[in-house]
Amino acid sequence: MHPDLAEYGDVQFHGDPNSLYDRHLVFDYAIDPDLATPRERYEAVARSLRDVLALRWLRTKKTQYRVAPKRVYYLSMEFLIGRSLANNVTNLLTDPEVMRAASEKHVDWYELLEQEPDADAGLGNGGLGRLAACFVESMATMQLPGMGYGLRYEYGIFKQSIRDGWQREQPDNWLRRPDPWEVVRLDHIVEVKLNCSFHVRGGHLVPVPGRPSTLLGIPFDRPVIGYGAATIDTLRLWSATASDSFHLSEFSHGDFMGAVTESVAAESITRVLYPDDSTVFGQELRFLQEYFLCACSIRDLVRRFRATQPDWNQIPDKVAIQLNDTHPTLAIAELMHLLLDEAHLGWDEAWSITQRTFAYTNHTLLPEALEKWPVSWFEDILPRHLEIIYEINRRVLDQVRGRFPADEARMARMSLIEEGSARKVRMAHLAVVGSHSTNGVAAIHSELLRTHLLSDFSEMFPERFNNKTNGVTQRRWLLLANRWLASSPKASATRGSRTSMKSPD
Repeated sequence: MHPDLAEYGDVQFHGDPNSLYDRHLVFDYAIDPDLATPRERYEAVARSLRDVLALRWLRTKKTQYRVAPKRVYYLSMEFLIGRSLANNVTNLLTDPEVMRAASEKHVDWYELLEQEPDADAGLGNGGLGRLAACFVESMATMQLPGMGYGLRYEYGIFKQSIRDGWQREQPDNWLRRPDPWEVVRLDHIVEVKLNCSFHVRGGHLVPVPGRPSTLLGIPFDRPVIGYGAATIDTLRLWSATASDSFHLSEFSHGDFMGAVTESVAAESITRVLYPDDSTVFGQELRFLQEYFLCACSIRDLVRRFRATQPDWNQIPDKVAIQLNDTHPTLAIAELMHLLLDEAHLGWDEAWSITQRTFAYTNHTLLPEALEKWPVSWFEDILPRHLEIIYEINRRVLDQVRGRFPADEARMARMSLIEEGSARKVRMAHLAVVGSHSTNGVAAIHSELLRTHLLSDFSEMFPERFNNKTNGVTQRRWLLLANRWLASSPKASATRGSRTSMKSPD
């Protein structure tokens, strides 16, 4: 630190020039550490920890690039991460050092923890999102090369308040203050092309068919620290924006709203977690969110694959994509679109690659909860994907007809297209036929999938169905529930054991 920094203006600097915490307060906020607010202290501590883990994070990436192992990509519309500060301190094994430093700096550690929103990044609201967060953390702990893909919702899970005995839902703008964990990757922006554009009418996004447009997916990375921090994987979250975010000519002519309409429309896609699906507008926004996640993620992971592998047929040997429920199922059609139209592979080759790459986790037994999207939306927004889905359906039904001739009822049940006044694409059916593995999240759940909800598919493809029982975050649970047991030699040895990262060969 420059000696002149020890005193600026009439304020004396009392911090430690070698302390990351003090340096962040001085250089990020230009404030004396003694005068920092609790929120500023929290951000300084979090950024200090990020500095500590940055080299390990980078080393993990370099090792994975050099070894080129098979990577797991976990696609989910939700990641219920929880508060990151305490969890990251635990996984970095820095509890004693951090507590000692907090005492030396006269920082109330528990007050500091309260500065982080209860849901942290409000990117989920239930078991599906919690499973996703645990899954990527567990992969890092086992030193598996893994990466989570999700959306960077500006307004995540709502804040709850009780007024006059009634629950009130309020928006949670968790990005109002900087997120100290994330790193924006502007060199990896992805273009997502649609067959329509959008304008805002009456507060709603309204598609304009036949006028193609392009969205930009901006990636923001968060470190996912395995216990012991030997491996730090990545959660990549996509934020949507327009390729032309501001039209100067409209603004100059007094059309102030028109100048930013495209930007507002694009950014609305990642504005909120779970738009109200009681309206067609809300449902259509959800459809766009799901495709945006799939398109960005597939193109990003293919870019990473192609950096080391020129042979498209090596994808299943180097890439495993796990679909967390039906929400990211459009990734199957997106990969087929890329393999057919950009890699120029034949259908059979592309379909074999796709099936061997994808796996699907089902979270619900309620037929009405399985997503079905109107064919008309595909016609307006994703016509090429609809063509691919129709061809998948034709070939699957040919298989069914060959196995169960003259069983028209079975054909109707297994079709990817639900007939009716408004024809719809059955996303769960696409997830099953487009993957090599379908699992439930508990033994009874998986059994009911096989015998009831997806019994036709289980009879047709029995080898694809299996079970994966959800667990708990055992290390954090034990540390919080029974610190004495967690500190015992046997428990420490168990918690410290890790599986070395190996290539699939």
